[in-house]
Amino acid sequence: MRMASSEELTESSVLGRRVPCPELDPNTPEPPRWAYIHKPIIIMVMGALMLGAGVVLILLHSSGVTDTPHATAPVCLSIGMMFVVVGLVWIPILKDKQRRMGHLDVFG
Repeated sequence: MRMASSEELTESSVLGRRVPCPELDPNTPEPPRWAYIHKPIIIMVMGALMLGAGVVLILLHSSGVTDTPHATAPVCLSIGMMFVVVGLVWIPILKDKQRRMGHLDVFG
């Protein structure tokens, strides 16, 4: 077996095949704008779904269609609202963090 020389390793790292630190590689494409805030968006969607489930449970329970426990609908409503609020608060925090790191144009 033949060992690679340091010149070959340097050349391969320049060509993009082997980069020890990919976040410092200038050839790496910039991630899409939503990539920085995808977690808060997912949290808000989950909260909206839980909130919707709570509303449906309240409507079904009030019309007498289902026999769900009395605490199920308010629990779904409160957890869903909490997730939505956490997501809404998280987005400005991430914007401020990106602005401090020097990525001013990330969020437009």
